Amino acid sequence: MNHQPTRRRLLASSLAVTPLALAPTASNAAGAPRAPEGSETGHRAPQLDLPPSAQRLRIAFGSCANQKKPQPIWPSISAHHPDLFVFLGDNLYADAKDEASLAQRYAEFEAVQSLQDFRRRTPHVAIWDDHDFGDDDVGGDYPYKQRSQQLFCDAWNEPASSPRRHRDGVYTSYVFQVGERRVQLILTDLRYNRTPLTPDASRKSSYTALVMKAKLTGQPMKGWYLPNAKPEASLLGEAQWQWLEAQLRVPADVRILGSSVQFAASGGGWEGWDLFPAERERLVQLVQKTQAEGLVFLSGDMHYAEMSRWDVPGGYPLWDATSSGLTEVWDIPTPNTRRQSEVLAALNFGLLDIDFASPEPQLNFSLCNTRGEAVIRQRIGLNSLRFPVASKA
Repeated sequence: MNHQPTRRRLLASSLAVTPLALAPTASNAAGAPRAPEGSETGHRAPQLDLPPSAQRLRIAFGSCANQKKPQPIWPSISAHHPDLFVFLGDNLYADAKDEASLAQRYAEFEAVQSLQDFRRRTPHVAIWDDHDFGDDDVGGDYPYKQRSQQLFCDAWNEPASSPRRHRDGVYTSYVFQVGERRVQLILTDLRYNRTPLTPDASRKSSYTALVMKAKLTGQPMKGWYLPNAKPEASLLGEAQWQWLEAQLRVPADVRILGSSVQFAASGGGWEGWDLFPAERERLVQLVQKTQAEGLVFLSGDMHYAEMSRWDVPGGYPLWDATSSGLTEVWDIPTPNTRRQSEVLAALNFGLLDIDFASPEPQLNFSLCNTRGEAVIRQRIGLNSLRFPVASKA
């Protein structure tokens, strides 16, 4: 069969680590650490070295790290001393057509010394995207997804009792105590239950021509997928939706939702929530139903960095900070009607500084190049991530 080249292939042509303990915020009778209320139990959670009087939290994030390429970016991330790093998917490139290849790619991932040294030094958590889940753009029909789940949990040190090993996907959540404030991190799984994508045959059959035209004109290049408006089209799966509703009801001052693909971006024709409009609308409605405030998104996948925003009538704006990639770059502009910044088409990582010490608590995003310099900045007042008083009545 004549397969069309993926974006990554076109660009190519033109841990095992010591397990981290749970951060102690309270102790049981035996003196063992216990999770903050609302955290999931039974899985490996990172220990954050925060004093009881902490007023700030720094979260670094990124995606798309090919284990076969040099990874010089880790020292630049370390130099910013993040309290936590969030791996947002494509943490390795398996692109596996069989189980043996999948296992071999994970072995290669665990042999990347600079990456594993970073993991040993830095508290971290992870979700997956298509390339480390299985293969390019695959979803719930990937035939080796149960083996992939096992390999993922092994590589990220999930204990045998972890729900990530046994539920229908590797979604999970954490709650971190920052002084008297609570920061919730929700990590979704957008692969294990995702229905197949809907290709635009006319665009996919002439993909090389689209690339050449974009290169010559500098105009945004729309992708080769169409939105699937069918109500049964799924990103999360019903069990994960029920879990997510429970998570959005957990008390928290700031909520961070990790999404392996962009949530707010629209009109691009590449993978993202806009290919599943009913699912995105369901999430917007769920936020309103649960009155979950202080929510922002972190996303990856696109091989560039940018800020996007989804304005919700009767709600508050949903910001989406995209950081990608750690080794991968896509230098052809793509459409995004929700874009709020320039595009950083270079190797990059993201920082989210949560500052509870200011008179108005702030969320400060920085999208940084390999030298650690912030190229894109976005400051968001926490009070702007609240429902209008009328919508609460």
